[in-house]
Amino acid sequence: MKVMAINSSARVGRESKTEIVLDHLVKGMREAGADVKEVNLQKKKINYCIGCFTCWSKTPGQCVHKDDMSEELFPMYVNSDLIVMATPLYHYTVNALLKTFIERTLPVAEPFLELRDGVTRHPRRHPQKPVAAVSVAGFPEYSVFDELSSYMNYLFKDKLVAEIYRTSSEIMSVMLKEEKVKDSLEAVIQGGRELVKSMKISHETMQRIKQPISDFATMAPMANLYWQTCIDEKVTPLEFRKKGLSPRPNSIETQE
Repeated sequence: MKVMAINSSARVGRESKTEIVLDHLVKGMREAGADVKEVNLQKKKINYCIGCFTCWSKTPGQCVHKDDMSEELFPMYVNSDLIVMATPLYHYTVNALLKTFIERTLPVAEPFLELRDGVTRHPRRHPQKPVAAVSVAGFPEYSVFDELSSYMNYLFKDKLVAEIYRTSSEIMSVMLKEEKVKDSLEAVIQGGRELVKSMKISHETMQRIKQPISDFATMAPMANLYWQTCIDEKVTPLEFRKKGLSPRPNSIETQE
């Protein structure tokens, strides 16, 4: 199986919780024998779609732009057996990098109109390959992914074979040794194995992946202290970590 694993996070390494989850999924896929090509969109030159419809008329199936999308990523996209789309949750849906990638897949469609299941559609030059969606969000409620899930399901319909969404993600990097976090990430690895073997993830594995690792009452006080310390020290989260800072208590209660 050929897998295209797209990482649209603007952050890298420990700072990117999207990357942490995607790395575990890719590990499981490779263990199951898949040929996985990882793509970091931040490192690619992908121009915006300009709506010229050149790919529908003058050069059918070929975009007017000559960039990494046309030369490398689009051919990989149409020739892969499974597409993994990993994005941090930005304004409750995909981020701009992944949205730009998705818009540039327009050459897969032809301009003609047809009715499919009673809905107007464009016929396709290339069949839609199965897609697995991956995302992370700092909030503890799973409902934070509702809009993203709706978008992915509308876009890919029955070809959306998995949705891996990780809540409370901002605390993951400091809780990697915690039992719940370890089990959730091990389940992501197992999910990767299952996707390669059966193009789906079992209910039991999904429940382990989705298990709560924190709640509002636990995370909010520490998160608020953390951000107030960043503001007071005038540092970004990355600078906070590099300087070895700790959240500064602002009362006897928070000190405890």
